Amino acid sequence: MSPMELIIDTQNAFFLSYASYKNAPAPMSPMEFIIRIVLSALVVVLGLAIGLQLRRLLVRRLQNTVLDNWLVQLLGIVVVLVPLLIAGASATTIATNGLDLLLSFLKQIQQISGIRSGDLGNFGKNLTWTLLLIVVAIGVARTLSKLTAQGFGEHRLDLNVRLLINRVFFIIVFLVAFFWGLAIWQINITLPVAVLGTLTVAITFSVQDILKDLVAGIYILLERPFLIGDQISAYSGGVHYVGKVVAIELRATRLRLVSGEDVTVHNSLVFGNVVVNDSRYPERRATITVTLPLEDFHREETPARIIACLKEQEGVRAKPEPAITVNGISGEQIELAARFWITTGQLATVAEVVYALRTLLPSADLAVKEPADDM
Repeated sequence: MSPMELIIDTQNAFFLSYASYKNAPAPMSPMEFIIRIVLSALVVVLGLAIGLQLRRLLVRRLQNTVLDNWLVQLLGIVVVLVPLLIAGASATTIATNGLDLLLSFLKQIQQISGIRSGDLGNFGKNLTWTLLLIVVAIGVARTLSKLTAQGFGEHRLDLNVRLLINRVFFIIVFLVAFFWGLAIWQINITLPVAVLGTLTVAITFSVQDILKDLVAGIYILLERPFLIGDQISAYSGGVHYVGKVVAIELRATRLRLVSGEDVTVHNSLVFGNVVVNDSRYPERRATITVTLPLEDFHREETPARIIACLKEQEGVRAKPEPAITVNGISGEQIELAARFWITTGQLATVAEVVYALRTLLPSADLAVKEPADDM
C-alpha cells in the first residue's frame, strides 16, 4: 500500500468514528439512572400487589367448589402472573438501556454458541408448555381423586374400591399428559407406543398368574360377594376354609379361620370356586344326619322326640321350625336328616345339638353336613 492510500484510509476511518460518536445517544446521568430504577421497581411492586389481591379473591371464591386445592393454587398463580408480566414489560420499557444491554448480551451468547434465535425461542416455549401441562395434570388428577372420594363415599363404596378408582384416574390423566407432552415437543409417538405395547405383552406373559388374581380382585371389590367382617366358607384347591374376612386386597383375600389361623387365599382361587357367605343373612340352616337301627325307629314317635329335643336347645331358632326327613333306608338302618335354623355365627349351637341328640339317641350315628352338601 502506498503512503497516499494509507492516508486516505486513515482519514475515512476517522470520519466514520466521528460520525458514530455524533450519532450515539448521550449517556444517562446518575440521577436519571436512579429515577428509572425506582420507577421500574414501583411498577413491578404495583403489578405484584394487584396480582396478589386478585389471587386472594379468586382463591376465596374457588375454595368452596369441588376443585382440588392444588388446582385452586395453580389458578391463583396464573392470576398473579398476568399483572406481574404486564408490570415487568412496563418496567423494562422504562429501563430501556438495561433492556438494550440484556439483548446485546444475549446476542453475544448466541453468536458464540451458534444457536439460532428461533430454536432458542421454540425450546423455551415448549419447556414452558410442558411445565404448565405437568402442573395442570397434577391438579386435574387430584381434583378427580377428590370427586371420587366424595361421590363414592356417599354411596358407601368400599375403601379399597375407591383407592383402585383413584389410581386408575391418576394413571389415565398422566398417560394423556405424557402423550400430549410428546406432541408439544413434536416427537413421533410411534416408537413409544410400540415399546409400550411390547413391554405390555412381555409383562402379561410373565405375570399372568398375578394378573388373574388382580382381575379376580377387581371383580370381588366391585361385585362384593362378601365384605370385610363376613364369615365365609371357601373351597380352594380341594381345601375347605371357614373363617372371617380380615382384608380384601387386589391380589389375595385374608381369612381369620375359626381355628385361629390367618390364611391368605389367592383371589383367582376364590373367584373360580364356590364361596358360601354365612353372614349375608341373620340366620342359617344346619343339618345333622341321624342313622338309627330300624328296630329303634318309630315312625311317629322318633321324629317328634328329635324335634322336641331341638326346640329345647337355646341357640335353635323357633322360626322357621325344625324339620325331620327320611333320607333313605339301607339294610337294617334308616337315615334321617334333622334340619334347623341357628343365628349366623353361632356355630357352637350345632355342637350343642349333637351332644343333646347323642343323649337322646345313644344308638344313633350322628354327622354334621356342610351347607354345600345339604340339598
